[in-house]
Amino acid sequence: MLPIDVFIISFPKCGRTWLKFMIGRTIVHQFGLYNHNYLNLDRLAALHPLVPRIVATHDDDPHWKKSDELFTSKTVYQDVKVIFLARDPRDVLVSTYFEQKKRAHIWIDKLIQKPHLQAYSKRIKPYSGNLSSYLKEEVGSIDTIIKFYNIWAENRTIPKDFLLLRYEDLQQNTHKELRRVMNFVGIKEVSSEIIAEAVKYASFDNMHKMETDEIFNSYVLKPTNKNDLESYKTRRGKVGGFTDYLNEEEIAYINSKINDALSDFYRYRTHLNL
Repeated sequence: MLPIDVFIISFPKCGRTWLKFMIGRTIVHQFGLYNHNYLNLDRLAALHPLVPRIVATHDDDPHWKKSDELFTSKTVYQDVKVIFLARDPRDVLVSTYFEQKKRAHIWIDKLIQKPHLQAYSKRIKPYSGNLSSYLKEEVGSIDTIIKFYNIWAENRTIPKDFLLLRYEDLQQNTHKELRRVMNFVGIKEVSSEIIAEAVKYASFDNMHKMETDEIFNSYVLKPTNKNDLESYKTRRGKVGGFTDYLNEEEIAYINSKINDALSDFYRYRTHLNL
């Protein structure tokens, strides 16, 4: 087994699948590795000596833990590069709710087999409440998201190299941010044409179509109900979409949490424009 060169780390529902699609598509075209699954970045390294081994992880599976149950040490990452993919916690919160509510049942059996989650197995199940109640849950909700972000802000000097990638920046200037990612992982001098093709291929509309058609035959990119948009992995892909689901009181509650506790490192304080 090849050593891991780069970890992509994020809280769930931060755009990790989208990012993996773009990276994978870029690598495949850059090195001529056609007819391979773009989601399996880990396996691409074995196909060409210049391809780094990239592994995507949610690191500690924080969405199943209370804020005070999260691991605070990140020394296991000291010899590798880390891309930390962040997203506005308000959008993460809403998207995670729908994942727990409408998609959790398709991957729970695999999750509860993880040794580090055995102590939390009784809580690993589809969420039964509504969105309003989810906002104030101790497990996996806003307090957990903030703590997870803060832990990584405090530990960002631990890895060999660290790149903060914000979902909002990736949405606003996808070509520029994807090139920044490729440079970071060590794949440089990628043509503008390859970058542009990867961005187009991983567009929301195309990913949504591929999910609808189930072309990857995987629960990772498969709706649980094709007639329910909220059950898709590629659900909306919208910046600031939380405003369509939360009322003013709920937004004020979450904003207060963010402003009181979230590290300035991520630039998500609510008085700033995204």
